[in-house]
Amino acid sequence: MTLLEVRKLSLRIGPVETLKGIDLAVNAGEIRALVGESGSGKSLTALSIMKLLPAGAVPAGQIHFNGRDIMAASEAEMCGLRGNDIGMVFQEPMTALNPVKTIGEQVSEGIRLHTGASRAIAEERTRRILDRVGLPSSKFPLDRYPHELSGGQRQRVVIAIACALKPKLLIADEPTTALDVVLQAQILDLLQSLVDEEKMGLLLISHDLAVVADIAHSITVLRHGEVMDSGDTTRILTEQTHPYTRQLAQASMHIPERTTPRYRPPHDALLSVRNLGRSYRGQRAGLFSRHEDTRAVDDVSFDLQPGQSMALVGRSGCGKSTLARMILALDKPSRGEIRFSSQRIDQLDEIALRPIRQNMQVVFQDPYGSFNPRHKAERLVSEPLYLLDRPLSAAEKRERVDRSLERVGIAPKDRGKYPHEFSGGQRQRLAIARAIITEPKLIVADEPVSALDVSIRAQILDLFADLNGRLGIAYLFITHNLSVARAVTDTVMVMADGQIVEHGRTEDVLRHPQSEAGRALVEASPDLHKALARRIGEQG
Repeated sequence: MTLLEVRKLSLRIGPVETLKGIDLAVNAGEIRALVGESGSGKSLTALSIMKLLPAGAVPAGQIHFNGRDIMAASEAEMCGLRGNDIGMVFQEPMTALNPVKTIGEQVSEGIRLHTGASRAIAEERTRRILDRVGLPSSKFPLDRYPHELSGGQRQRVVIAIACALKPKLLIADEPTTALDVVLQAQILDLLQSLVDEEKMGLLLISHDLAVVADIAHSITVLRHGEVMDSGDTTRILTEQTHPYTRQLAQASMHIPERTTPRYRPPHDALLSVRNLGRSYRGQRAGLFSRHEDTRAVDDVSFDLQPGQSMALVGRSGCGKSTLARMILALDKPSRGEIRFSSQRIDQLDEIALRPIRQNMQVVFQDPYGSFNPRHKAERLVSEPLYLLDRPLSAAEKRERVDRSLERVGIAPKDRGKYPHEFSGGQRQRLAIARAIITEPKLIVADEPVSALDVSIRAQILDLFADLNGRLGIAYLFITHNLSVARAVTDTVMVMADGQIVEHGRTEDVLRHPQSEAGRALVEASPDLHKALARRIGEQG
C-alpha cells in the first residue's frame, strides 16, 4: 500500500526554484533513501512533506499521505498529523531537544497532546518507548536533561519522540551523521527493527551511500532540486547507469593520490607524548564523600614524526578530544609530559606558548561555528598572524591571505565574502587556509569531514593529502570514520576508555585489528562493496 506519494513537487523561495518536479513514493514497511549532495533539496523535500517550510517558500505539486492531500491541509490539520501519523527525526539532536526540559517531559508531551492521556499513563508509555530505543529508566531516569546524555543517547531520545505514537511514516534527516560508527550501526538497526515491527514507512535522508546500501529498499537520487535516478537500491547502486549516481559512488570510496612528503627525518619526533593522563574530580556523593575520579585519558604515549599523517580513532567519549586539547595546550594534563620539537610544552604559560602555537594549528569539525559571522574571509583567515614574531603590514597580511586561499583552491577575490556566502566545503577550505597561514609543522584536525557530503569530502581529503605532500605538514586526524583514516593517514591509533589499545600502520590495523575496540569499529564501519555484495546474495 502506498503510504506517501509525491508528484511534481516544486518549490520556489523568492526568485530561486529550489525543487523542480520531485516524484517519489514510500510504501508501508518500506525504507526509501533520499540521497544527494548538500544543497540538492533533500531537507527541503522533507520539510515540504511536513509543511514546515520557511516563510516566503511557495510549493506546488501534489503530496498525498495515506490518501490525504497534504498540500490542501490546514495548519490545525497538520498539527494533528505531525507526531501522530508522521514523525520526524532531525539531524542535530541537541538543537531539536529543549535544553531546559527533561527527556521524560519531552517524550510524554506529544503523547499527552495527541491522546489526552493522564500524566501517569503518559509517563508509563514514555518509559516503554525509551526502553524500546535502548534507554531503560533504570539507567536513564526520566528526569535527566539532554546535556547529561551523549550524542548517541540524545539521538535515541529524538527517535523516541518521533516514534512515541507509532506513526505510519517516519522521516529521518541524516540521523547518524555526527555519531561514531558503532552508535551509527545501533541507530540504523533500531530504525530497521521499528520498520519491520510496526510496518511503518521510513524516508531516510542521507549522503552516505554505504549506509543507504545497507538498509534502504529503494533510492531516489537528487541533484540541484531534480531527481537524477530512482529505483531499487541494489540495482541503482550496482548498475550505476546514471553518470551522477556513478559520481557519488566513486566519491564515497575515494582514496586521494598521495605523494611522499618532502621532509620527514627518520628520527627526532615532532610531537612526543609520554605517559599522559587527565582526570576529572568525581561528583559529590554526600556531605563528606565524592564519586571516584573520572580518567578521561590514561597513560597515553606516542610519537609523531615531521610530515607524518596519523589517525586517532575511537568511539564517542573514549578521550580523543581531551587528548587533542592537551596536545594543543588548551588543557593541562594531570600527569605525563608533551614535547613539541624537543621542547616541553605542557607546563608553559600563554606567553611562552605563542611561538609553539605558530607551528601548531587546528581545524575544527564545524567551520561555521568556529567563524565569526560578522567578519569577512580575509579577517578570519588572517587571525593566527598575531602569533608571528613581528607585526605585518597590511600589504604583507593580504599577500599571506591570498597565498593561503590559493593553496586551498579559493580565489583571492573571494576574500571580501562573509562565511554564509560560501558553501559547506568552501567554509572547510577557509578553515584549512586559516590553519596553514602561519606555515605550521602540525595540524590537529578534529572530525574535519564528518558533516560533509561524499563529493565535498573527497575534495577536502585530496586537499589534505596535497598539503601534506607539498608543504610537509604533519597531521593528527581525530575521526570515527575509518574510510577517512584509510584514505589520508600513514598510521592509526585506536583509543578506548582513555587508553591507546592499538597502534600501527593504517592498513595493517584496519585489515586485521587486534584489539576488541578496533574490531568493533571495523565491523560497524559501513562499506558500500560489502553491503551490495550482501544484498545481491540475499536477492539471489
